[in-house]
Amino acid sequence: MAFEEENDIENLNVEDAQSQLQQEETTESNYKNYSVAELISAMEGFCSKDLVEKHRKEIEEIRTEFFKKQKIEFDEARAAYIKEHGSPDGFTYASPIDAFKEVYGRIKSLRAVIAEQRQKEYAKNLQTKLQIIDKIEKLTQGEESMNKTFAEFKALQEEWKNSGDVSFEEEKAIWEKYHHQVGKFYDYVKIDRELRDLDQKKNYEAKVALCERAEKLVSAPQIVKAFADLQVLHKEWREIGPVKEEFKEPLWERFKNATTKINIAHQNYFLQLKEQEKQNLEKKTALCERMDAINSNLELSQKQWTAVTNTVLDIQKEWKTIGYAPQKQNNLIYERFSKACDIFFGARKAFLDQMKEFESDNKKQKIALCEKAEAMKDRTDWKEATLDFINLQKDWKTIGATSYKDGQKLWTRFSTACNAFFEAKNAYEAKQSQALVDNIPTKEALITKLSELQTEAKEDALKAIAAIQEEWAKIPVPSSAKADLQNRFSEALSAVLAKLNVEKGAAQDMAFRIKMSALLLEKSGEDKVIQEAKRIKNRLSAVQNEMKSLENNIGFFSKSSDASKLIASVEKNIEKGKKEIAQLEQKLKVINTILREGK
Repeated sequence: MAFEEENDIENLNVEDAQSQLQQEETTESNYKNYSVAELISAMEGFCSKDLVEKHRKEIEEIRTEFFKKQKIEFDEARAAYIKEHGSPDGFTYASPIDAFKEVYGRIKSLRAVIAEQRQKEYAKNLQTKLQIIDKIEKLTQGEESMNKTFAEFKALQEEWKNSGDVSFEEEKAIWEKYHHQVGKFYDYVKIDRELRDLDQKKNYEAKVALCERAEKLVSAPQIVKAFADLQVLHKEWREIGPVKEEFKEPLWERFKNATTKINIAHQNYFLQLKEQEKQNLEKKTALCERMDAINSNLELSQKQWTAVTNTVLDIQKEWKTIGYAPQKQNNLIYERFSKACDIFFGARKAFLDQMKEFESDNKKQKIALCEKAEAMKDRTDWKEATLDFINLQKDWKTIGATSYKDGQKLWTRFSTACNAFFEAKNAYEAKQSQALVDNIPTKEALITKLSELQTEAKEDALKAIAAIQEEWAKIPVPSSAKADLQNRFSEALSAVLAKLNVEKGAAQDMAFRIKMSALLLEKSGEDKVIQEAKRIKNRLSAVQNEMKSLENNIGFFSKSSDASKLIASVEKNIEKGKKEIAQLEQKLKVINTILREGK
């Protein structure tokens, strides 16, 4: 009998196949561009008894798309909150899940009503089918003519086809009973060969067509849909009567081969899907491990926090590109990743809070320096004010960072005050530099005046020289011209003093006094004069030490023979040292006098 041909086929759940088909097709959802609110509205449109079953596929598409979109919205809202606040603490999300559940709950209620009605319909159809089976059985017990009996049998077969479905649990048993009675009928009536051949030919053609349809499904692009369509073909196969014995096995083998290929492809599809989910789990685990490694060392500088935060945001973006992990691990791996991210952003928030406090204190210190600089910018005691500004700038460098916005404003304020002072100072020094250039002709005139000085009256000439020296010392000139002018003045002075027969020492004192007086008028002149005094003192101390050593040596030489030449040499050096000491002491007196006069 026909049904027995299928005993070696694995029972397939059509509803499961349809569910899998819906899962596959929702990956290319017609609702992928809908917002969450639009998805709820679309679901609302199917809340009627006549639509809920007809549009089961669309409803499941909407349901799948809703949970995708809702998760994306949640993740984006959470990420935006963390980016703004540095931590997920305090984050809230107005979830649309309740609104969705309310609509989907009505659809489930409608489905429950429909399912209840369907069960009643199944039960009614079962009774009808049992009655048909009973009538076929009675045909074999009657005595009517063969033509009439066969006509009744064909009518009962047509009635069977139109009797509707029964429950999945009852389907196999009822089909076995039906085909058993059909086989018995054929055996009983010994139907006319021509009529039987015609019926079997029609059955043969129908089963060949089913084989061809099954074979086309083998190469179908969507295997889950092909698998669901195959279940429909199996149902149709069971409804077709017997064929000639010679075609029975070949036809069944052909149909079974196509079925086997589709089953294998279907199994491979889900194996690949499982493998992909396994790979997704491995990728997500690797991202979790990267987050754990980052969280293991969060003692970071501000610059490092910025760099590491960008790395974490990139990791989160990568996470979103990875598909689902296996169902059992999917929630667990998400919770692990989410917890790791929370740990990182919680630590970042603590760091930012600490930085805000640190930056606030730095801001106060920099404001104080700005106020000092603004109070000092109009000072004209250039030397002291310059040192004060330099110290302010040093203090500024020791203060840590503020926020970028405050830092820019405060630096502009501080540098504006500093620049105002130094620009005023530069303008003053430029003016002074020009004045120094303007003094060159005046000093050249003094050189000429000194060179042309009349030397007949020595006392008057010396007084005139002293006056010229005093005037010379008071007139500053640029550094570039100073050495040349000083040399020319010294040469003119030496020539005049030679004419006046002034002693060499006195002449040297006068030249030194002129040199120190001119030095005193230079920038930082007093420091330079004091430095010269220190140099002279160091030399004086060194000569005095040499003198003590020489005097000790004379005492040693006097006790030895043939020491006269050595003693004479030492005494000569002592005399030379005394003269140098006298000159050095005189120079110190000149410097002290000049410094006193300058105050």
